[in-house]
Amino acid sequence: MPRNRHEEPEDEDEPDWGDGDDYDPDDPETYPEGLYDDDGPPTVSCPYCKADMFEDADCCPACGTYLSREDAPPAKNSVPWWILIMLALAAVVMWVIG
Repeated sequence: MPRNRHEEPEDEDEPDWGDGDDYDPDDPETYPEGLYDDDGPPTVSCPYCKADMFEDADCCPACGTYLSREDAPPAKNSVPWWILIMLALAAVVMWVIG
């Protein structure tokens, strides 16, 4: 029996949402099963190690990488700048005097 041109075969992987008569957007109990899974807090994957982390986290709990420069603590310098400035000024004074 030939198929009607407008008939499309059913895809078994797609869920059957029904006819939509019993769906109420204001009532979560009528949502199609699996459409909204709000069982826990929202999570995302870390862009560096791909571990699951909370959406509002500043850094990844698995790898410890901060997600933005604004969230990261200020970098610690091994030599404070004021020591370098003082040495440079002392060199200039010695050059002028010398």
